[in-house]
Amino acid sequence: MIEITLTMHGNLRRFLPEGRSSTTLRVPEGTTLQQLIEIVQARHDVWLAAVNGTATAVTATLSAGDAVELFEQLEGG
Repeated sequence: MIEITLTMHGNLRRFLPEGRSSTTLRVPEGTTLQQLIEIVQARHDVWLAAVNGTATAVTATLSAGDAVELFEQLEGG
């Protein structure tokens, strides 16, 4: 198992306990960003993902200590 920090922005906070914006999670070694998104059940809601401050493909494998940020699609006018 590895430990990562997950931050959910905007309405994505609803996928974390008590609507918190961030949490520390333990996931199996070899977990991809896509698998993490599925673990938190936000598959259809994530528009952009960043790992350690860099936009990252969902196929990337996470490492211990990674800081993951998930963003929803923004709308404006």
